[in-house]
Amino acid sequence: MDTSWLKPISEVKYLAADNAYRYRAILRYFYTQHERMRQYLFPEEVYAFLKQHDEFRDYTEDDLQQDLDQLVKWKNLIARQETAHIRTIEEFKKKRFRYQCSPYTVEI
Repeated sequence: MDTSWLKPISEVKYLAADNAYRYRAILRYFYTQHERMRQYLFPEEVYAFLKQHDEFRDYTEDDLQQDLDQLVKWKNLIARQETAHIRTIEEFKKKRFRYQCSPYTVEI
């Protein structure tokens, strides 16, 4: 009997997780930017968007990074290292990432 259809869908875990409102806001922003043909976003622009809302007044960049890392783990986002504007080895080692909504998350 094929039970592959019973496999949990990791891409929807954010809906019932602690801090679901944060994950939903982040993914909503990624989705609206995706619709505008802006595929790749930097954490700074996501943070600037979130800070416009009262619910995120105590939100930090570290909080955002943890949320982005979790969304990557759940396969909602794809992280890609930014290498276009690197001038030094130190900048390369810092591994600055930009993020993109996964195709499955867009469909959800």
